[in-house]
Amino acid sequence: MFVSALLVGLILTGCGGSAKRHTADAGSESAVGPAPATAVVVRVGATPITGATYDHWMAIGAATVEMPKPTGSVPKPVAYEPPDFTACVAHLRTSALKSTTTAQLEAKCEKTYEGIQTRILNFVITGYWLRGEAAEQHASITEAEVHKRFEEERRANFPTTASFRRLQEASHQTIPDLEFSVETQMLSAKLLESFTKVHAHGKSEQARIAAFNKSIRSKWTPKTDCSPGYVIGDCRQYHG
Repeated sequence: MFVSALLVGLILTGCGGSAKRHTADAGSESAVGPAPATAVVVRVGATPITGATYDHWMAIGAATVEMPKPTGSVPKPVAYEPPDFTACVAHLRTSALKSTTTAQLEAKCEKTYEGIQTRILNFVITGYWLRGEAAEQHASITEAEVHKRFEEERRANFPTTASFRRLQEASHQTIPDLEFSVETQMLSAKLLESFTKVHAHGKSEQARIAAFNKSIRSKWTPKTDCSPGYVIGDCRQYHG
């Protein structure tokens, strides 16, 4: 399957993340909007995830809430604009029942937005967990290997230039974005293989993956610091 990043949800081979949010984020705190470009919203070990990186992936997340159709015009992503969600409410109002209140539409917009944010943060954080673990184990993958796998999957799933351009237009993804996803998947598979040889030999595939997930999560969650408004289950600040 071609790893078209968030377009297909990106279920990683070995390290699925948590979709949980901090209870404070779900209640007492308002949803956060675009972050200052140079602000560090999350730090994985020594690696900062800046507002610019977060906003870039959030735009992809908004564009991939629904799988774009293979033909026809590419739909324009919904603008959420938290914390008031004015643009999102206006968008939903065009197809909502007359009896639907603004508060109900705002709640729907906020729920969708928070789902996107959780998915994006999980995707990016998990990607850097795996890169950090690979660096420690000297198990990195070369750019050439990543590009080779990317081209193989692109040709198999998007054989024409037009079909690939449509993917990019619909999902707002660049080639580096897609190769980031491919590398994440490759690292996940490589680390899982190494883990299995040492810790989970002879176990079922499901048991191996579960043990690998637990190992990565228990090691890297304490090394992951998230600013208020960006806390999910992958963060040290998460309290359930």
